[in-house]
Amino acid sequence: MHIDRPLRRQKPISLTPLVDVIFLLLLFFMLSSTFTNFGQVEIGAPAGGSGSSAMPKAIVVIDEDRLRLNGTDIEEADLIKRVQALADQDIDSLLVLVRGDTTTQQLVTIISQLKTLPGLAVTVAGNR
Repeated sequence: MHIDRPLRRQKPISLTPLVDVIFLLLLFFMLSSTFTNFGQVEIGAPAGGSGSSAMPKAIVVIDEDRLRLNGTDIEEADLIKRVQALADQDIDSLLVLVRGDTTTQQLVTIISQLKTLPGLAVTVAGNR
């Protein structure tokens, strides 16, 4: 006696999960990549602790949403003009103090603006 087994039908492979995974990967890589050029800020090692370095002749304090130059509140748009005016008075070194919850982007923006001034030595210090 011969028993016929029912033929197993193979289900067609569903491509929906594969398309979903590819879409998620595409979305991830599109959102995680950037297409803009970031500015570079040169960071050097601190000088030796000999104590022979000269004191800065001007101080810029970045404190979250405030910006002060030598104790006077200024707008970020006026920073270059004010520092240039100080540079005309033979000020060649500047100390940038980072206070409060200042973001890295704020610091990089200020430093990149200050680096456009020729002959100005910029030093960064924080309080953390």
